[in-house]
Order: sequence, then structure tokens, then C-alpha cells
Amino acid sequence: MNIKEHYTSLKDCSNGILEQSLVEENLTLIAKSHNILFEYNVWLEILKDKPEFNILKTASKELQISIMTLNFGFYSKSFSGLRFFLERSLVAILFSSQEIELKLWEKGERDTYWSEIIDENKGIFSHRFSNAFFPDLKDEIKHFRNLTQKVYRECSEFVHGNNSAIQSLPDSLEYNKVLFDNWHNKANSIGRIILFALNLRYLKHISEEDFKKLESINIDNFNSIKPIQELY
Repeated sequence: MNIKEHYTSLKDCSNGILEQSLVEENLTLIAKSHNILFEYNVWLEILKDKPEFNILKTASKELQISIMTLNFGFYSKSFSGLRFFLERSLVAILFSSQEIELKLWEKGERDTYWSEIIDENKGIFSHRFSNAFFPDLKDEIKHFRNLTQKVYRECSEFVHGNNSAIQSLPDSLEYNKVLFDNWHNKANSIGRIILFALNLRYLKHISEEDFKKLESINIDNFNSIKPIQELY
């Protein structure tokens, strides 16, 4: 087989996986995950003039790529992309409160570390962060920090090639319903985490017009979180 035939055969195989991914029973899952992009992009429009906007925009693109690679059967890459979406979104939110650090990062003079994002005392899901931007959400912080650590660790198994992740992957390029459903479960958790973090950081500091743009999104996603519901 020459090189053209090799990659043409992979394309044909991936197209077959796409058809299996898009069967009727999967469309609700795909639509729900794709809706994360819609909700995220509402926030992008609101935050378009913020210094951290470009990081958020990059994260949005990565989520779209992650959904695409999932549907074509590239499961390891799709989980890696999902982790990137989570990490970059939270990096942007953290940097929104540390503009000096953002400028240094943009100049290539500092790195970002997951440990500082999730830090119990200074990270996004800390009482310090909550107290600065949305004090009434302090009772939700621990739950979302634990959820974030869990889903990040699970996605990281595919990034680092942990044995459990390797064993779950097909030996060849083929559709796998278990991995497909697993990805959507994690995407649902990550979407909720990021929307919560965006609300935690910005909801009390945006215009009334932008606040109203988020009404249906926040009522639908956080009907059990009283401080957000009470604002509406």
C-alpha cells in the first residue's frame, strides 16, 4: 500500500465511525455537548474586551476540535482536547485577577501550573477568590474544586498514557460506544464547572445588559444554586 492509499483508507474508516457516532440515539448527547460551545460563546461575547479573552477563545476552539475528533473515533485526542478546554478556561479566569502574571505569560516569561489553578487557598475554587468576586458562592467552592480535580485527573489518564486509559482504547481505528458516552459525561461535568467559574468571577461585575443575556443559561444550569438564582 502506498502512502496515499494508506491515508485514504484511514479517511474512509473515520467516515464510517462518524456515521456510527451520528446515529439517532447519540444525537441528544452530541447536541448537549455542542450546546456547551453556544453557552461558552455567549460568555466570550461578554468578555471580548478583557485581557484574558484570547485564552478563552483558544479554549473554545479546542472544545470544537475535541468534539470533532470524538465523532471521528480519535478518542485519546478527544479526551486530551477536553482537558485542554478545562485547563485553558480556568487559566484565563485565574489570570483575570492577576494581570501582571498574564502579561508575563504572554511574553513567555512564566508558565502556568494546574496546582495554582486548583490551589485550596489561592486558586479559583478558594474562599479567597470567592470572597473577592462572589462571596455568596462560598458554600459551593469545595464541591466544584473536588469535581474539577476528579474530571481533570480522569482526562489526564489519556494525556499521560496511563495503563487504564490505554486498555480502554480500541486496538484499531473503530467506533467505541463506551468511550463515546464517557467523553460526553466528562464534557457535561466540565461545561458545568467552567460556567460556574465564569459566574463566580464575573457575574457580579458585568453590565445589566450582559447579565440578562445569561439569564436562561444560568437558570437552566444552576437551578439548585440559590445565590445565582436569587440574582434573577
